[in-house]
Amino acid sequence: MNKKVLGGYLQHHWTGAAAGTAMFRRVARTHPDRESAQVLSGMSQEIAQDRRSLQQIMKSVGVKPSRLGSLTGQIAERLGRLKPNGSLLRRSPLTDVIELEALRAAVAAKLSGWQVLRALADHDKRLDAGQLDELQNRALDQQERLAALHRRVATERALR
Repeated sequence: MNKKVLGGYLQHHWTGAAAGTAMFRRVARTHPDRESAQVLSGMSQEIAQDRRSLQQIMKSVGVKPSRLGSLTGQIAERLGRLKPNGSLLRRSPLTDVIELEALRAAVAAKLSGWQVLRALADHDKRLDAGQLDELQNRALDQQERLAALHRRVATERALR
């Protein structure tokens, strides 16, 4: 993969990582269930670490993370809060379910990025295959934890 193509790919993931990090922080902070909020708070820290790992990977291949990408991701996360849930001034009972689905989608996108980079690591020694294996495994673990949390919260909200 040439530098321009790889750089563009990494910048897209950098923008997504900015949105995902902001979304995890907000959902962890605003989730009404304490147990879920604690799980999400821990995951929020992992997500921030994953973003730092992405930054290090970008540096290792000579790509400078875009400030505009960071800003765009943060703005996209804020715009994502505007949803037609039928409740303007308070949280809809399904807000928690929808937010967890968005977090699951963010982690799935991140995992796809790690998988592509891991495949490239076999051809580009600037990429650390071991690190990418660890990042993939952590994303898979995050997916499992989010899926369990999503099932529990969705069931609770449906039974209200």
